[in-house]
Amino acid sequence: MPIPSPFSFFFSTRKKRSAIPFKDYYTDWFNTLKNPLLPLLTQSLSSPSSPALLSSHLNLLLHHFLSYYDALDLAVTTDPNNLPHLLYPSWRNSLEKPFLFLGDLHPYVFPNLVRSFLEQENGYDEDIRTLVLVQPWPVMMAWKDPPTRLIMKIEQIECGLRLMVPALIDRMKRAQEGFVARVAEEWVNCGGKKEKVEIVEAITAEMEELVSVFLSANRLRRNIISEIIGALSLYQGALFLEALAQFLVGFRDSDFSCMTQ
Repeated sequence: MPIPSPFSFFFSTRKKRSAIPFKDYYTDWFNTLKNPLLPLLTQSLSSPSSPALLSSHLNLLLHHFLSYYDALDLAVTTDPNNLPHLLYPSWRNSLEKPFLFLGDLHPYVFPNLVRSFLEQENGYDEDIRTLVLVQPWPVMMAWKDPPTRLIMKIEQIECGLRLMVPALIDRMKRAQEGFVARVAEEWVNCGGKKEKVEIVEAITAEMEELVSVFLSANRLRRNIISEIIGALSLYQGALFLEALAQFLVGFRDSDFSCMTQ
């Protein structure tokens, strides 16, 4: 006769209290990102639209990204039972998963995208008359001769990440060790002596630190995106968010999907 897992009992006990189908939420969120938000921003960048309209579309996409992390926080604070599904999201494909850190994009992705723009400076030696036919002048020149303050800000963000990411990894490691030890202890002690509800209470107490680490990772991602946008000009910020959206959408294009078969 198979021995039931303490984890399966815990999560099945809490399942009735989980009311957030986050996979469905992510599908809706992603579809909104892909259309209309990304095309709106791209159209604003590729046409001589007013800066006010571009700013509006930038803020729509920025809010969309930040609201996603708010939704992740809400999902896990309203029911910690969602945490395993959010830490190891089944709705991410095999190309996306190497870029994940505690359930979502690794924070390093954000400054690295900015770096990719900063390192394009050598490309400005191309024929300006040809390039200007492809992109409006303000967009084409957005990353030309970036100010020192911007480079210093990106370096500051990168320095902070080199401190905070290992600290989060260490916290998660210690939280998992405590969680597993507590579950094992309570499961053994349960044999005819304790009610199963006591196991649930014990695991719930240990889950609090795991949830806290998850929330900290989301807060870090949210803050990094906001700091980057705050340091960029209007056109730089629009190009950055467009690249970030394209980064996510690109993994689900048909050409990439066939690689996961």
